[in-house]
Amino acid sequence: MSELTANLKARCVGRYLIDMPEDATEYGYAKIGGVDVEAQAMSEDAYREEIAQREAKLKTVETNYPRPFLYAFGSARGKNTYYFIYRDTVIDSPATRYIEGYKWDRGYRFMVKIEASDYLHPDQTNNPIVRKFDVKNDVPAKTDLVLGLLEKLRGRPKEEAPTEPGLCFAGGFLPGKATDDQYVNSGFRLASNRDVFFNVSVDTASRENTTLLQHANNPLTLDALNAMDAKVIRKGAVELSGLKGEEWLFEGLKPGDGRGDTFKLAVNETTSRPESPYVSLGMQTGGRLRIEGKLVSLEHGSLTTGEAVALWDAVSRTVRLRPGAL
Repeated sequence: MSELTANLKARCVGRYLIDMPEDATEYGYAKIGGVDVEAQAMSEDAYREEIAQREAKLKTVETNYPRPFLYAFGSARGKNTYYFIYRDTVIDSPATRYIEGYKWDRGYRFMVKIEASDYLHPDQTNNPIVRKFDVKNDVPAKTDLVLGLLEKLRGRPKEEAPTEPGLCFAGGFLPGKATDDQYVNSGFRLASNRDVFFNVSVDTASRENTTLLQHANNPLTLDALNAMDAKVIRKGAVELSGLKGEEWLFEGLKPGDGRGDTFKLAVNETTSRPESPYVSLGMQTGGRLRIEGKLVSLEHGSLTTGEAVALWDAVSRTVRLRPGAL
């Protein structure tokens, strides 16, 4: 346990910092302005090959598909960018469009995607439902949104914590002030204890009024805990670095009938806004895990509950707003 807690490294998630075990592998994605965003470490040559293959595939589909299928493609804004506008499946409405953009920067390939609608090509404005829509073609606006994101996104190694305003997600960074439509989800799995992982989500949108502790005391939740033969370790308010939160820790049955731990922390749960984003931290031990392609159910976690609590305390108490993030 001392090895896990002695080598914690700051990781940037959303506009927060949190210290994680050095060997933790990070993965995740973001949703910005309704656009799905993900980054993957990749060489520039591999990126160019991926774009070539994607274009070839979409053009091949077009030859065996009700036309048109691929509406637009080509270089986007900025260096090493590309985009496609296309339909997807035969059952899609003729109005459905998918806008998909790519960028390579600093060792990372970005892929961004959003769904749009065009009821003007073909013209469906005689449809009574379509008549009610204020915007009958949002493809231009959403294309501009995608291309604007591609222009700004930049690759970010996991060790980098920018000092300027902006949003961190696994492999990437979007500079700029916080808005109410930015969501990040990041996972951290320990290489040395593969059943142990953390999940961090950050959301700038306003949320419901139910707090973590209120949820923990809900009759339906209590019934679920009883079915899991769960034992509450502790729950209550916590003080962090300039933040107030609530935590809830319990141990119980996991899928596959083994036992493990489930720990949760929530900050700004009922007061979330761009200036003070909601952040949720979770930790899991035990349960099921994929080993060499096979799903294995563990009888118990690789950490004792006492060890898991010690790791949780070392990590969870480091949640803090990144200096300069806003």
